[in-house]
Amino acid sequence: MERRENGGPVENRVCLICLSGDWDRLFAACSIAHGALAMGQEVHLFFTFWGVSALLPAKGGKADKAVGLPQRLMRAMLPPGAKKTPLSRMNLFGFGRRWIQGLLRRHGVDDVDTLLRELKELGAHFHLCETSSRLLGVRQEDLPECREMDCCGMATFLNLALKSRIVMFI
Repeated sequence: MERRENGGPVENRVCLICLSGDWDRLFAACSIAHGALAMGQEVHLFFTFWGVSALLPAKGGKADKAVGLPQRLMRAMLPPGAKKTPLSRMNLFGFGRRWIQGLLRRHGVDDVDTLLRELKELGAHFHLCETSSRLLGVRQEDLPECREMDCCGMATFLNLALKSRIVMFI
């Protein structure tokens, strides 16, 4: 096993921190994760802050009444799922994203929601940031397609990342 300068082991793993809720950045993270899985790497995706919106059900859903008003307001402002997230540039009130999605379909390239589903099926590990979960009023139970997802803090994820071959912040 390869070792880092400090003597710690490097494992055959790629860790991606998905902070942005922008469609194009989520697409890039999913594409990198797919490539890493194809190369035999173990893949871990940590969804924090606006990146959490990619995991929300496409129908939206409301925050549980048990969470406070600020969390319910934050949750109401999040786009419902990866397919509805805006582009980071040239979003044009959603037209830009729809245009890009049309180009993807025309060229036979999967959309972000399809890539996320495939990543789950291929064995990528999904982690929901515990702090973001609380701040945004999103619970693991609110994410029906992510039942096996780990809800963890940054320290737990950093422990994985410190022993990984590649770590990216997207």
